[in-house]
Amino acid sequence: MLIVTGLFTSIHCISMCGAINLIAITGGNNKNKFTKPLLYNLGRVISYTIIGGLVGLIGSVFKLNNTLNGIIIILSSIIMLLMGLNMLGITKIRLPKFIRFNVKFKNKSAFFVGLANGLMPCGPLQAMQLYALSTGSMLKGALSLFLFGVGTVPLMLSVGVIFNILKGKKKILLNKIASVLIVLLSIVMLNRGLLTLGLNLDNLKSSNNEYSDYHKSTIVDDYQVISFDLNYTSYEDIILQKGIPARIIINANEKYLTGCNYQILMNDFNIEEYLEVGENLIEFTPEEVGDYFYTCGMRMIKNKIKVIDNIEYFKGDE
Repeated sequence: MLIVTGLFTSIHCISMCGAINLIAITGGNNKNKFTKPLLYNLGRVISYTIIGGLVGLIGSVFKLNNTLNGIIIILSSIIMLLMGLNMLGITKIRLPKFIRFNVKFKNKSAFFVGLANGLMPCGPLQAMQLYALSTGSMLKGALSLFLFGVGTVPLMLSVGVIFNILKGKKKILLNKIASVLIVLLSIVMLNRGLLTLGLNLDNLKSSNNEYSDYHKSTIVDDYQVISFDLNYTSYEDIILQKGIPARIIINANEKYLTGCNYQILMNDFNIEEYLEVGENLIEFTPEEVGDYFYTCGMRMIKNKIKVIDNIEYFKGDE
């Protein structure tokens, strides 16, 4: 089942890491078109296995604090942006050799990129890490992530080999597409880094007109309550009243609960919750008026929380 999970998850891998895959396995003078794709995927599987073993052994996933994590993500996004712009010929900025993705990469470079791939904040991979955590065993944790990684290999390997076989204009076109994907991914990562640091650019353009679609809380037994159903791509924007304990009820259907949306972060309220199938309750008391936001663990999903003085007098259409 873990191998099958990895096989279907590899579709997600192509969309999220496909550009990195293509950049890592191209270039050099090797005549064997299978060498770099094989080394890249070998590095990924080894990385997954080691991480699974560590998670199973220590019983927890190592986490960086939000500030350091945000800084690392922002620096990585800037490097990726410059790399993508260089590949497109828009800029000519020389990057340090140890982070320079270019045609001078040797075979071993693809292997090391694969190793680093296991450290990326990937929703499905993190879900598998939690599964490895639940085994409570170094051996079982390593085996779990190994089998999952093996399942992702066929599609990722095929894409790499096909790319290396292509020649002439077709390969140039695909390389340009990969470069554009690198740039887009860097922009997404930059936004995630800013969110991790608590910087929400959307607040700069907020206006009362934007609040008409928010869910307004209802006072029930001295609590303000909001209930909504989970979906694939977002949570819900909500309005709360200052100083009243809030109960956010999220109803999670099994078919809508994914490796991306199952973890909710409300950093401004020091809340980290993991959603399960069924009714999930999040409780906190908003103490200050203002515009806040909450995200999934990967900072890919972002929704807003508006805290006001008196919710009874709020009119979203004004």
